[in-house]
Amino acid sequence: MSQSLDDSLTRGEALLHEDLITPLHDHDEARNRLLAKIDGATRVVSPEQANSYATTVEPNLGIDEVEHDADGPKTGRRGLFKGTLIGLGGLLAASAMPRYSFAQTNGDLLICVFLRGGFDGLSAIGRPDDADYLKARKAMAVNDASKSKSLGGGFLLSPSLGALGPIWDAGQLAVVRASGHPKVSRSHFEDQAMCERAAAANVRSGWLGRHIATSSATSGTFRAITIGDRVVLSLTTTAHQSLAMSSVESFDLWSAWNGRDALVSDIAKLYGSAGGVIENQVKGTVDAVNALRTVRETKYTPANGAKYPKTSFGDGLKDIARLAKAGVGMEVACIDYDGWDLHQASGSPYQAKGAFSTMAADLASAIAALRTDLGSRWNSVTVVTMSEFGRRVAINGAGGTDHGHGNVQFIMGGSIRGGLYGEMPLLSSGNLVQGDVPILTDYRQALSEVVSKRLGNSKIDEVFPGFTPATALGVA
Repeated sequence: MSQSLDDSLTRGEALLHEDLITPLHDHDEARNRLLAKIDGATRVVSPEQANSYATTVEPNLGIDEVEHDADGPKTGRRGLFKGTLIGLGGLLAASAMPRYSFAQTNGDLLICVFLRGGFDGLSAIGRPDDADYLKARKAMAVNDASKSKSLGGGFLLSPSLGALGPIWDAGQLAVVRASGHPKVSRSHFEDQAMCERAAAANVRSGWLGRHIATSSATSGTFRAITIGDRVVLSLTTTAHQSLAMSSVESFDLWSAWNGRDALVSDIAKLYGSAGGVIENQVKGTVDAVNALRTVRETKYTPANGAKYPKTSFGDGLKDIARLAKAGVGMEVACIDYDGWDLHQASGSPYQAKGAFSTMAADLASAIAALRTDLGSRWNSVTVVTMSEFGRRVAINGAGGTDHGHGNVQFIMGGSIRGGLYGEMPLLSSGNLVQGDVPILTDYRQALSEVVSKRLGNSKIDEVFPGFTPATALGVA
């Protein structure tokens, strides 16, 4: 489909039903897909088919279409939702989509950073004593011990990630090598969906959503948020929903025709007793808007001299810290970092303005600022990185790397046991899988330890159905 999924769904509500419809996004927009589980089989459907299917299967959960005139929305429910993607979501600034969410447990705040596009683990962690690595990576190799952080065992941390050095020195950075999903396909949209589900394709929920659904009480304002325009697949569940927003500053209801407070009042009157998903969404949205309004009206200054990079990712982590300190009961926060699909001109790790180095430095400095800003709260925070796949060992003809298999997973926090985890073989041809780093550690192994040890959820078989934990790595 060459048409944008967002544009083609503006009159529908299919994406409200993540248990029925799964959006899969690719860096090549023409390869975007919508998947629907129909008659026991997963099929690619058009936006129109997705809307029709969702409203046919669950006809009572539809969103009204409406009309406007020059004086604003017409009276009644149909005067509020013209052209919106998902009901109240269209009334939020910066395309933020409201979701109701639930109360905090006694576990850590989990911050899940999805490095979308395929993070290059071999540009992040190098092994200069591996002749095959040096030969394959050439100028892209991390090989200068005088300019790189030693992680022991012959491994070096790229200088672009140097801001993570103090976290490593504090024993709070775990590096899981040759990690990934065993059934990786090298397809962005398929592998991102598979990675976020952390279960078979017929499981219509994400691993974080299943964690939320199997732990704690169903009360309160916030349980999980996504920094960005849409709730990530990891957080989807048929039982509960989570909250998405582009930023604390932008999360509010707005109207061109009347004041904010009047709009909130009108929405509550119209839909506050509608029943079903509409009533839940309205109540959750109003609660969230009111809670975030209080946070927003309090000027935020990062603590302990923390300096976040002035980038989208830096701003996102600063907002997460702000919410973590606000006492709104946040337990899970997800944030995306796009752009890692570097098929060309990736650059040397010792080239400060190279494509990979620039992004990696932003990633590392923002996480380091978060740690500084949180102070003692860092001891009850766990940061995990995920990516759909790694990159091929050999550089391509354009100075970049193509889609691969095994990757590096970072896990950080005040209660994480730092160190190198997982086996990482020498990169001789006999040790590779189709020219790629093999996947020797299932990425769900480390995640399951974080869920059980740091989030306090023992229902691993429900959070990761079909996964059998191996010998514990001991990261948490």
